[in-house]
Amino acid sequence: MSAADTVQVGEVKRLATLKAQLCLKGFAVHDVSTGGYFVAKWNLTKFCPALADLEAFASQVGAA
Repeated sequence: MSAADTVQVGEVKRLATLKAQLCLKGFAVHDVSTGGYFVAKWNLTKFCPALADLEAFASQVGAA
């Protein structure tokens, strides 16, 4: 496995963990086809353009 593969696997694991943590707080995370993520709860949504932004949001709402 190359270093690039290791980084990609790490990002996939980070994303899966964030999605699970946010789900436990009642948020749904949707991948956007053009990149980024929509986080939704009830009638509210937030767009996170990068994984780092999603991590920051999860921290902000107490999910991480």
